Amino acid sequence: MALSFQVEESNRKRSADDVIQSLKLYSRTLLDVQALVPGRLSLALAGLKNNPLLADPSLKRLEGLRLDVYERWCGEEIQYFIPYIRHDDLDGSHAREMLSAWSEKGSEVLLDGLKKTLDTMSEFKMIMELRTNVLELWIRDGAKARGIDPSELQDALRDAINARMLAVLDNKVSKLRLVGSEVSAALGRWKDGITDEHVSIWDEEGYDAALAGGAAPFVQEVVSRLYGRNDAVSKAAHCYKSWYHVIDDVKDVVEQLRKQRWDNDYDEIEDEETIESRQKLLSKDDPQMLQEKLDTTLDRSFKELEDQIQKLWDERAGSARNGKLAMYFLRVLRDIRHQLPQRPSIKTFGLAIVPSLHEKVSAAVSSPALDEFSTHGVSQRVVAGRPLWEGEPALPNQPSPELFQFLRSLSLAMSEEGVDLWTKAATSVLKKHLSQRLCEMWDGALAEISSQKDTPKEEPTKDDGDDDDDDDDEEEKEKEATEEKEKDSKDQTPGLTPEQKTDLFTQWLFDVALLKRCIGSIGETSDALQNLEDKMYEHSKLDDEAARQRLTKSANEFWQRTHLLFGLLA
Repeated sequence: MALSFQVEESNRKRSADDVIQSLKLYSRTLLDVQALVPGRLSLALAGLKNNPLLADPSLKRLEGLRLDVYERWCGEEIQYFIPYIRHDDLDGSHAREMLSAWSEKGSEVLLDGLKKTLDTMSEFKMIMELRTNVLELWIRDGAKARGIDPSELQDALRDAINARMLAVLDNKVSKLRLVGSEVSAALGRWKDGITDEHVSIWDEEGYDAALAGGAAPFVQEVVSRLYGRNDAVSKAAHCYKSWYHVIDDVKDVVEQLRKQRWDNDYDEIEDEETIESRQKLLSKDDPQMLQEKLDTTLDRSFKELEDQIQKLWDERAGSARNGKLAMYFLRVLRDIRHQLPQRPSIKTFGLAIVPSLHEKVSAAVSSPALDEFSTHGVSQRVVAGRPLWEGEPALPNQPSPELFQFLRSLSLAMSEEGVDLWTKAATSVLKKHLSQRLCEMWDGALAEISSQKDTPKEEPTKDDGDDDDDDDDEEEKEKEATEEKEKDSKDQTPGLTPEQKTDLFTQWLFDVALLKRCIGSIGETSDALQNLEDKMYEHSKLDDEAARQRLTKSANEFWQRTHLLFGLLA
């Protein structure tokens, strides 16, 4: 038996055949010894004393001895030699003790060789085949041996095989950490404009090469662009998909274990209880243990991966490129969550980090448009569209050019970063961020304008051609007043006339009403913009509530006509 597992001298690898051959020798030895000792062996030894050895017909039939030729050359002592072998000292109990001791040592050698062979196996399919062959062989032959409980070795074989299957499962499932290692490596070699490159779905470059490979590569290229799977994201996603096959393999193994039948079809010598007990152990308990180990290992591995990703993000959340990094994390998490195992504890994988990522993405995407609007929008004190106002009282029917440009720039920026980023949750975070920043800008502008003194409306100069001296005096006074105003203007911002303020606040009231339709679709955002709208209404000095309702209606109608221009914001 031990020779079956000696591979060093023959320079060969361990294989399942070594285990099968060793088990066959073990079971065959048990059966042969029980069949021969002491009965048949004693009779055979006694039979040797009946006739001379060379007269035995079986020896004469051996061609190698050639007794038909060489027998006459043998002396009488040899020709008539009768062996004397004691045969009456073979005690049955002693033989059973010797066989029992040998079976224990033999089973140890067998199990040791089995474990060493299993250590070379890392695929569930190979382990399953070995398990089936070993157990079927022992169920067939082990039940024939008398005085030996076959369930003991059966359990030992089960334990050894199950231990290896659990170790392989733990090793394969734990490799989920390689996904985190890939993410960490991508962050380590990050290059702005290269690692975070996003190719538009409408960019023709690259499609020709994809089409050259057929329809499948072309569709894959379109899908990759649509979901923002650049090289860095694709590597992490492929790493996860390669790992996910482990779960499918384990499911197949569990299903095969449950379907296997372990009846002894060779000899009808087992009772129903023995068969049912073995069936429960091998086809119910073992797959259940494997499934429980899979579930436990999955829970642990996903928790470790989530902590690893969270740590990587926390280390970089404050960097200057946190917006691009957040987009990368979001896309990796999305691809992982797209194919999660069916486990209650894994359903929330990665969700804790998503709000923080959405905030950074929203801030990064909206920052240029907000800065531009703060510089050229809120600071603008001239109502360019005043001549186009309609109705009585005259009210605006379109937003200020600066607000329209702000919304357009923002929607383009969102599209450039990828439509896949703007889920309902991400858009809500963006709108909340926009509402907060815009309210802060307008609150500051309202406070600034309110603190300024009204500039009186200039009266037309009365023309009196009869008194030239009075005209000269007035011109001198006007010159002095102008110089005084210019001097004062160096120290303070010029004010607005009451009419200019009213027009400005009325235009802003329309802008805020339009923003309510655009970004005020969630509770907190709607409340903030509503408060801002109320402030604008108070400063606009509109005559009645009907005018406000007419202005709000105009804003709603304008949004209905133009909302498709603003893409993802709509």
